[in-house]
Amino acid sequence: MRINAVISDELVLALDAIALETKKSRSQLLREGAEKIIAEYKRQAEEKRRRQKMQEAMAVQDRLREKSGSWDGVAEIRKWRDTLS
Repeated sequence: MRINAVISDELVLALDAIALETKKSRSQLLREGAEKIIAEYKRQAEEKRRRQKMQEAMAVQDRLREKSGSWDGVAEIRKWRDTLS
């Protein structure tokens, strides 16, 4: 697929210099740049989803902590463990 884009003269000159140095075409450099932008976008989106899930999990823990009041789960486990000994 072909696309048209307006790019400043300075960017084109910089791309051409890199293309000459790396022996790549201007189109190849633009494709690689687009691929990097897409990969970074996906990485940031995944990080955002991960952070959101962590916040949701912490909210659930906070609600459970409030609901349990003074109940001490560790003490309950110790009592249960002591009855097995």
